Order: sequence, then C-alpha cells, then structure tokens
Amino acid sequence: MRRVVSSTYSPLIQPAESTSHASLSRRDAAQFCLTTSQEGEQFAILQLMKHCLFAYDENEFHSQQERPDYDARERLTFRLGNQIIGHIRCVPQQVWLQGSLVPYLRASEFVLAPEHVDLKNVDAFFRCLDTTFDHYPGSFMMHRTSAAMAQRLARFGWVTLSSRFRSKAATETYLASVRGASTEQTPLLPTRRDSGLWIRLMRQVEAEALVSLYENSFRANQIGSPRSTEMWDWLLRRQAFDSLYVAIRGGNKLALEDAIDRIAGYAVVKDEKILEVVTQPNEKQVKLPLINRICSDLYEADRQEFHLEASATDPVHDLLAGIPAAKSTVPGEEIVVRMPNAIQQLAEFTDTLHQRAKTRGLELPLDLGLLIDGEKYCIHLGKRKGSLSDGKLGRSYLELTHAQLVRLVLGDLPVEQELQQGLLGASTQVAANVAAKLLDYDPPWFPAIDVLPMR
Repeated sequence: MRRVVSSTYSPLIQPAESTSHASLSRRDAAQFCLTTSQEGEQFAILQLMKHCLFAYDENEFHSQQERPDYDARERLTFRLGNQIIGHIRCVPQQVWLQGSLVPYLRASEFVLAPEHVDLKNVDAFFRCLDTTFDHYPGSFMMHRTSAAMAQRLARFGWVTLSSRFRSKAATETYLASVRGASTEQTPLLPTRRDSGLWIRLMRQVEAEALVSLYENSFRANQIGSPRSTEMWDWLLRRQAFDSLYVAIRGGNKLALEDAIDRIAGYAVVKDEKILEVVTQPNEKQVKLPLINRICSDLYEADRQEFHLEASATDPVHDLLAGIPAAKSTVPGEEIVVRMPNAIQQLAEFTDTLHQRAKTRGLELPLDLGLLIDGEKYCIHLGKRKGSLSDGKLGRSYLELTHAQLVRLVLGDLPVEQELQQGLLGASTQVAANVAAKLLDYDPPWFPAIDVLPMR
C-alpha cells in the first residue's frame, strides 16, 4: 500500500479565472520532473514558499527539520529543466484501516510558483507525483486542506472524504443540554466530580504517562497513527496547540510512580477546536467529562462554538448531531486523498471481503458487479478466496464513480445511506443487500495534532 501528505494551506491552484493569465501555459508534461531534494536546496525551497506567499514561517520550516523521523528526501521539488518551480512534502506514515495498520503518504506544502500556475502545469505536477508514488509503500496519499481547495483539487483526481470525523455545536446550547438547564441558572461544571475524577491542564512531568496512554488506546481501539516517545517530545516542545487537559482518577496530585495508572484520558485543544480526545481502553466514559470541562472553559472565554475531531464512528458525533451550531460558523478543513491505483487496491480488498462474507454467514460463492464510470468489473467471492475480474458485470451490480470507489476501499462510503439518497445505484435488491452486508463504513482517522503548524 502507499502513503500520504497533509497541510492546512495549498496555494498550488489559483481560482479558475486567474489561470488564463499564466505566462507558462503549453508545456508538455515530459518537460517536467519531480525529484527528491538535496540538503543544500532547503534555502531555495524556503524562498519558493515565501515567493508563493505560503502561510508558513521560517520557524516552522526549521522545526519540521527537528522532527524525529525527518528526512530531507521527503521534500520533493518540481522542476522545469534545472529550475525549481514547485514543491510538495510527502511524509511516510501509517494509519489503522479496517483492522490493519497500513502505510500511506501524508502530503503537504503544495506550492507552484505563481508565474507557472496553469491547469496543464498543475496536471503535470500531479502526474509526476503519481509516478514518484510508485517508489513508496502504501496505497494512497492524504492531504488536509480548505473546502475551497478540496473542490479545486477534485479536478485533478483528488477525492474528498466524508467530514464525519468533525462535529460542531454551540457552547451555550451544549452546556445547557449537559446540565439539563440554562447556563445562566447553573454554575460552570466543576473540575472534580463525585466519581473522584479531576480534570486539569497537563504538567510536563506527566508526559511519560501520556505516551503510555496513547499507545494503549492506539493498539486497543485501532485509531490514529503510531507515535514514538521522541515524536511526543517533539509535539509537546513545539506547542502548536493551546492546551492539553488530563483526566485523573483519585485526586488532583500525582506521584511519578502512579501517573501512568491514574491518568484516565487527555484532550488537545487549539482555539475552539478539540482536536484529540483519547482515553484508556477501559475508561471510555471519561471522554464526555473532558469535553464538558473544555466546553465550559471555551464558554468562559466567550467562544460561541466548539469543534470536535474524532474517529468518524465515535458515538460522541451522534450526541453532538442534535445540538445546533452557532449561526456564523466557518467551514472546517477537508481531508482529500489520491489513490493512483484504485483498481489494484480493490483487487487486494477482495481478500478482506471474502473473510467478511464467511464471518457474516453469506452463502458462497457469490458475485457482486461494479460499473465504475462505465467500466465493468466483478468481485467474485468463492469458497476459498476472493478475486476481481474486468470486462464482466453480471445481473447484480453497483454503479459508482471513481471517487466512490476510492472511498469504498478506504471504508469511507456509507453504502446504505448513499443508496437511499440515490447517490449510489444498485441494479437489483440482491446487489443492495450484499453491498450493505459487506461494505462497512469505518474510515481511517488522521489526527490533526500531527500536522499542526507552530503558533
């Protein structure tokens, strides 16, 4: 499989109306190349970013070079001859995907010099990226960007995942729903509860307990990406977030020897965003008290709304779904992915589907056809294994787009909902039933704090 990259800002593609004025507009893709950068080119890359007005300062650039797993070769330069005209950073990562820890590329810092911004040049950039991608393990690339940029990237083969990993609600309304009364009539939530749970800001000496807690949850709950002790140290030193809360059992003060056992959970906050809430595997009920305390603090700070990022299947999203958000809400970031070999990934996915069919009692053998942008494929789940063939469809099939195929392979396609809304077609009720039983909605979660820029 493959890897992905992410960023919060992508000045690579300008609005469509501005592209017609580009000075370089008719270059053939063969004249471009994308290569790994050398140590001596770091200054040139930084100057290119400044030239592109990239929202990224020099301190952040140097801080990235201090990341424990940093490799100068993760910075790829887009060249026209010997001239560096663009850049992208691709960091090999891993994420839990449908029960397995898989590699991908986290893509960020897309830039193309303004004088070279043209639809053909951008297309050449991504074609070169796809070729380079063949040298990495993993099945896809991931990028975190604005909603407007996600729409522009869609023209070049990037697929926007569902935004169910993010929920939002008005702080006042949320607190009223938690207390069962209006916020004016009830004092703010206390830091200590009858259960003996204390919630406060983390102290530096508790970092080791934090690392242990994350590792326990990461393995047991199969969410997020691996983080070494060195990576945690780098994240804490950078202080890209505003605050980090911890929930402690049995009193406010901790002795060094019992910190690991008594810290039940933590939460990371930046601005009005709760970016990560993690608890010990046997302490899932601690998540809500942490959110409640943070929401109280945000309300005191006159924040009218808060956002929560968590795995798309986290039940907290269902709780927040019934609470209105503030009227003047700002669109959140989107996650887009690029999967250059989606059909190959679908073929590999048939092994997982075969195992599900056996576990869930479906009668084998069975076939499920897929009409993907007019191309015919068929998933065959036999007695012993699963396989994918092309040129064949059968009577029972789904009709979907390439973007829906990418989402399907990543567990990001809510099949029953898409069928009900007419966004996904099924030729027969048999096809709809088989798809609903086999194609789970369980997308990967990409924690935001791993890519937060420094304040």
